[in-house]
Amino acid sequence: MDYLYEKVAYLKGLADGLDLDETTKEGKMLVKIVETLEDFADAIVDLDEEVEELNEFVEIIDEDLSDLEDFVYDEEFYDDEFDEFDEFECPKCGTILFVDEDDFDEFGNLEIACPECGEEYTVTDDDVCDCVCGCREEESEEE
Repeated sequence: MDYLYEKVAYLKGLADGLDLDETTKEGKMLVKIVETLEDFADAIVDLDEEVEELNEFVEIIDEDLSDLEDFVYDEEFYDDEFDEFDEFECPKCGTILFVDEDDFDEFGNLEIACPECGEEYTVTDDDVCDCVCGCREEESEEE
């Protein structure tokens, strides 16, 4: 943006070299035009700096979002992290719920409430599976 300052400085030099009479209407106007151009150059340089800062900030956010997407959608992490959990599909709204095998009582029952619809269920060992593949649905269709 230095070229803007150079151009404005050149115009100032021309105006000074012309020995403008600032008491005339034309002289006042030309001097004010050059001053206004200098103000515009300052404003543009300030905006350029702010845009550069925003671009850096957006790049940081983009990198953080990319890291978050990798974390959330990383199948290897997902598989490892949730291996100890079984899945239960809410019959009312279809939300997949993860239940910990250790939370079942000695009779193989677990009381849960769906966080989406609020429906409460007693889940048994037979109601859960180890994946969201729909294998429970396939088993019930075969019978």
